[in-house]
Amino acid sequence: MRLTPRQIHSIKQVAAEVFGSDAQLYLFGSRVDDQRRGGDIDLYITGTALPLEAQLESKLKFLVKVKQQLGDQRIDLVVAPMPGQALQPIHRMAQQTGMPL
Repeated sequence: MRLTPRQIHSIKQVAAEVFGSDAQLYLFGSRVDDQRRGGDIDLYITGTALPLEAQLESKLKFLVKVKQQLGDQRIDLVVAPMPGQALQPIHRMAQQTGMPL
């Protein structure tokens, strides 16, 4: 996993502030592979049961706060679908390859 302990702590702290203590974060994508270089920080979050409008607002708030703490990093946040909603390919990939933070 190519995140520092400080980065992990900051990301988890902001997620708890914005999405609540039940939120669970997973890192997926290129940053999971220690042999690769560069790449954005791909995060998958579960444990949030917010309506779409609140979900979008929280996602923006999370990204702004994380960028303030980590600096100008490319960060993607994928939010798990609400119960009853169909999984998209990105959700499946995050679930299959994600590592818990």
